[in-house]
Amino acid sequence: MSELPKLPDLVVLVAEPGVHMRRIVREILLRAGIKRIIEASDGADALGQYTTLVPDIVILEWDMPMLSGEDFIRLARTSPETNKRDTPIIVTLSNPQKTTVDMAIKLGIHDILAKPLSPKVLCTRMHASVLRAREAQRQRVKAMKQPGAGQSKPVAAMA
Repeated sequence: MSELPKLPDLVVLVAEPGVHMRRIVREILLRAGIKRIIEASDGADALGQYTTLVPDIVILEWDMPMLSGEDFIRLARTSPETNKRDTPIIVTLSNPQKTTVDMAIKLGIHDILAKPLSPKVLCTRMHASVLRAREAQRQRVKAMKQPGAGQSKPVAAMA
């Protein structure tokens, strides 16, 4: 697995109900150099971890107990505590269906992977998602620093 992109500075939230699959994903991430891995076995725990620990990326199983992947994404994107975040979310699917994929895309996820997961594909997609998110953040900051950005134009003085 030496061809995996190295991603050591990331905090990754893995939301996966299956113990075995969480262990596999954890091993893939460790081999990619990631040391800060947060795990959640249900959607409610995942949302709590997401809110308090602010991960750099989320790997989310769509079919989660307590709070589905769909509900997690909706809340992560609209909750007052998290709605300013554009954290990349990669959804994993055991049984990809067109309606599920369409819904996930509509909700604003960054990528979708069908199981079983390929270590190289997972790491490559994570790397690309994080780079896109960081570039988008840089562009937002750059735009905010532009002269006149976010400021109202002065009103001309009356003669």
